[in-house]
Amino acid sequence: MARKPTKPCPKLPSFFKVLLGDDFPRQLCLPPAFMVHYNGPSHCKCALRGPTGKWWTVGLEEREDGFYFREGWRRFLTDHSLKVGYFLVFDHQGGPKFDVTIYHPMGCDMRRSIGNSDKPGKRPATAAAVEETSTGSIVFRSEHPCFIRILGKNQYRMNIPKELAVAEGLIGKEKVMLKDPNGRSWNVKLRLDNKEHHGGRLLMTQGLVACWQANNISLGDTIVFELVKRSEMEVHIFRTGAGGNMPSVVLDASSSFKH
Repeated sequence: MARKPTKPCPKLPSFFKVLLGDDFPRQLCLPPAFMVHYNGPSHCKCALRGPTGKWWTVGLEEREDGFYFREGWRRFLTDHSLKVGYFLVFDHQGGPKFDVTIYHPMGCDMRRSIGNSDKPGKRPATAAAVEETSTGSIVFRSEHPCFIRILGKNQYRMNIPKELAVAEGLIGKEKVMLKDPNGRSWNVKLRLDNKEHHGGRLLMTQGLVACWQANNISLGDTIVFELVKRSEMEVHIFRTGAGGNMPSVVLDASSSFKH
């Protein structure tokens, strides 16, 4: 008996937005034509997956004049350094989930491949997630070891928590690779500080400033280092807000380190 041809799965709707006007830093209006086909809840927390595979939680609100991304939207913009003229494509993934492709005003996109690798030392690929709470603090979730640093006046070196360095076998290594949200990478030298009052801390040194400059990281910005692979860290940037207000970032990771 001949097999009946299967019907292709219907493509989920998508929409695009160009960041224009004065109100996009506060909210983003979803096109009415898209909402006609949207099958998720109309007032909920939506999950936006950016080019790196990391998730942001953004509130969807229904108002008299339409549907808007509101709570958490500013954080999504800030973390991706989005400004007037950027072009965003939202691909609906079912329910309240969207994949977001970001295009620079010059036309290039910020997408980079996310996935597993068979290379030795590779950790399973698991996306980090970011959520802004009602109090304004930011929760960073990951299954990988993480630690937080705030960029101070000494931009030329930054210490790795000793407990993490020992547990992950970084002691004795000469360098570590840092990857930014756009997939660019820098080799950063490691140096063990054996001064007695420093307790043998491990420092990242040469190569740090190049990463800071390429990402416009400024004094007071918060950086989460996520060890996704042996000798490879992804850098997540949380920028200082208007008036110099520092973001309050909290780690919710399987292994988080402070010192």
